[in-house]
Amino acid sequence: GDNGVHASASPFEGFAERNNWLGLQLQEDPFAAELLAGGVSESTLKAWAVDPQLDLGGGARGSVFDALEDLDAARCKAKVLELNALN
Repeated sequence: GDNGVHASASPFEGFAERNNWLGLQLQEDPFAAELLAGGVSESTLKAWAVDPQLDLGGGARGSVFDALEDLDAARCKAKVLELNALN
């Protein structure tokens, strides 16, 4: 049948997958809407949705998806806002 289950590694990655698969506007996605309200720009969300390498602080660079992996929604939002300030 057409059944399937997919688990994302973070709320941010879930947003990126919903945006990709469902073609939602950023404001239509609950997690993306929270990030926009927190000051993250649409252009940043779109760019980060394809998992670029970012300044992670302390001289480190790495994958945005890896930096946000295994965080609950509140911690993930806080980390996105922190990374947004660095980049």
